[in-house]
Amino acid sequence: MRLMKLLALLVAAASLAMAQAQPPAGESVPENPKLLPGFDIRALDKTADPCQDFYQFACGNWLKSNPIPPDKSTYGRFTELFDRNRDVLHGILEKAAAPDANRTANEQKFGDYYASCMDQKAMDSKGLAPIQPELDRIAALKSKADLPAELAHLHAIGVNALFAFDSEQDFKNSQQMIAGNFQGGLGLPERDFYFKDDAKSMEQRNQYVAHVRKMFELMGEKPDDAGVDATSVMAIETALARSSLRRQDYRDPAQVYHKMTVAELQKLSPSFDWKKYLVARDVNISDLNVGIPIYI
Repeated sequence: MRLMKLLALLVAAASLAMAQAQPPAGESVPENPKLLPGFDIRALDKTADPCQDFYQFACGNWLKSNPIPPDKSTYGRFTELFDRNRDVLHGILEKAAAPDANRTANEQKFGDYYASCMDQKAMDSKGLAPIQPELDRIAALKSKADLPAELAHLHAIGVNALFAFDSEQDFKNSQQMIAGNFQGGLGLPERDFYFKDDAKSMEQRNQYVAHVRKMFELMGEKPDDAGVDATSVMAIETALARSSLRRQDYRDPAQVYHKMTVAELQKLSPSFDWKKYLVARDVNISDLNVGIPIYI
């Protein structure tokens, strides 16, 4: 395996994490959400007979006055509540971010943290410096034998490369937790995005490859090299997706619970040193749930 491919996975996973940190698709942040009473009599449609259509009576005027905004798929009173809560939290953060000798210790901590996250100019000036140590670790890999320790490190800092490994409730013993190993490492939302052959799905895959290519270019790669590595990302992720469960199958507990010993796990993938991985994660276990054996 080319070492650049692991770097490609890191970038893809980081890109996904950044995407997940953004507001949900279709959501917008209003500048000044309306402050409305908990009960607004103006929402009632008094022309409707409550005995015939109570919903129209209770909500008719509100529905008429609040069509679904073009940037949202749904809209309701809870959306207003969410927008208001977000506006209040935003105000708290902005106030705490302003230097003030009267700030409490906690206000200074989260205020300074928020201010650093919002300082786009400072972030741009740092370039790759914040993640350069991680890129250097990957560049220092010599062979596949180095992958278990590096993957353990990536997982420990929240990069879901290749697979996921965490603690979970034992499905068949409510009195104990158990280690769990699951599929992971995809940048697109789920496995079917990699295989649908309709025009929209193919366009989405092309756009994803273009996005990853751009990430490589921003990291300093030449366009042709970035194109090759972006294609490698898609190839690796497609291979992972091919052995991944579909979303609907993942909801079936019986399909994601396979308790095994570490020795049995090792037999599933003899080319990967699970003992080395577990040592690097500082995990001492004798058995675990191998959620999707075919994936491993």
